[in-house]
Amino acid sequence: MKRTTYRAAGAVIVIGAVIGSAAPAYASSITQTAADNSAFFGGFTGVAAVSATDGWAVGGNGNGMIQRYNGVGWVAVASPDLLAGGTNTWAGLAGVDMLSASSAFAVGRTSAASDDSAAVAERWNGTQWSRLTVPRAAGTDTSFTGVKAFSASDAWAVGEGGTWSHRLTLAMHWNGSQWTAVPTPSPGTRNNWVTAVDGTGPADVWAVGYTLDLPYGNRFRQSLVMHYDGGTWTQVPSPNNGSTYLYDVAALTASDAWAVGYGSDGGAFVLRWNGTAWSSAPAPPGLSSLTSVAARSDSDVWVTGGDANGAPALGHFNGSTWTVTPVTVTGGVGLPYLCAITKAGPSAEFAVGYQADGTTGQSGNIAFRIAG
Repeated sequence: MKRTTYRAAGAVIVIGAVIGSAAPAYASSITQTAADNSAFFGGFTGVAAVSATDGWAVGGNGNGMIQRYNGVGWVAVASPDLLAGGTNTWAGLAGVDMLSASSAFAVGRTSAASDDSAAVAERWNGTQWSRLTVPRAAGTDTSFTGVKAFSASDAWAVGEGGTWSHRLTLAMHWNGSQWTAVPTPSPGTRNNWVTAVDGTGPADVWAVGYTLDLPYGNRFRQSLVMHYDGGTWTQVPSPNNGSTYLYDVAALTASDAWAVGYGSDGGAFVLRWNGTAWSSAPAPPGLSSLTSVAARSDSDVWVTGGDANGAPALGHFNGSTWTVTPVTVTGGVGLPYLCAITKAGPSAEFAVGYQADGTTGQSGNIAFRIAG
C-alpha cells in the first residue's frame, strides 16, 4: 500500500508507504523548511539538534557554512574565516554535534593552494563560533568528517590523516582546552576512510568507514568499524556486502548500535551491534544506498538514502518493519541528495542535504522536519 498526500503550503508529505509487510505505516509528516541559499556553492552535510525548534546544520560553500534552525527555518550564522584571507583555496564543514543551546562543535577541513588539507574544528559558546587549534604533523594531510561531544570537555572528531597516497584513520580527542590525536587502527594497505562517530558515553564510542587495499587499481572497499573503550581504539570485525562503504553510525546502548551504507552486492546496507558482534540486518527495500542513521530506540530508527534512480527517500524502522517514503523537494533545479538525519527532541527529526544544478554548477541547501 502506498499513500502520499501533498500540501502546497510548507510542502508537507504524509508518510504512508509500507513495503514488504502488512504492518501499519509509521504515521508522520515531512515538511520542507526554508534555508539560506545566498551562497553559490551550498549544501548541508551535517546536522544536530537539541529540540524540535533548535538545531545546527553545516556544510560547504567554499569557506564553511553554519546555519541554525529557529523553529521556522534555517538562518546563516557568522563563522570563522577558514580561508584565512585567501591563503587557503577551499573549506567546508562536514559534521556538527550539539550539547545545548550554548554549546556545540563543528568540524571539517580546509585546503591550501598546494592541495594540502588540514582538519578544522570550531566551537559555539552560546554567543559566537570560534576556531579551535587542530595539530597536524608536518608532511601530512588531515580532515575531519564527524564529531561526537559528551560534554564541553569531552569530544571526539574523526576523519583521515596520512598522505594522499596512503590515507590513515584519524581520531582526535578534545579535553576542554586542546585536541590530541589518539592512535587508531588503519587496516587498509592503501587507504582508510572514517566517515562518522557516535557513542553512548566516554567509554563506548563507535567510528565507521571503509578501507582499500593495494595494489593500485583495486576498487574493492571493505567495511571498517572501530570502537573506543575508554582507553584504546580497536578494530571490530564487520560484515561486507561486495565492495562496501559505511557512511554513518548511531549508538543506542552498549548492546545496540546501527551502521548504514552501501554494498555493491545488494545496495542499501545495514549492520547492527548486539553487544557481542556486528551482523547484517534487513535494509529498507527499494533503496540503493543509505547515507545517515538516527536511532531513538530499537523500534524507532530513521535513515536517509536514495532509490535506484538517485531520488531521495527516508526509511523508518518500527522494530520489525521498514517503511520507505520518497522525499519531494519544492523549488530548485537538479537531483536532491539527503546527507544527514538527526533526532530533534522526543518525536521529531531533521534531515538535510543539497540540490545540485548540473548545468550551472550551483548547489543549494535543502532541509526537512519530520514530525510524528
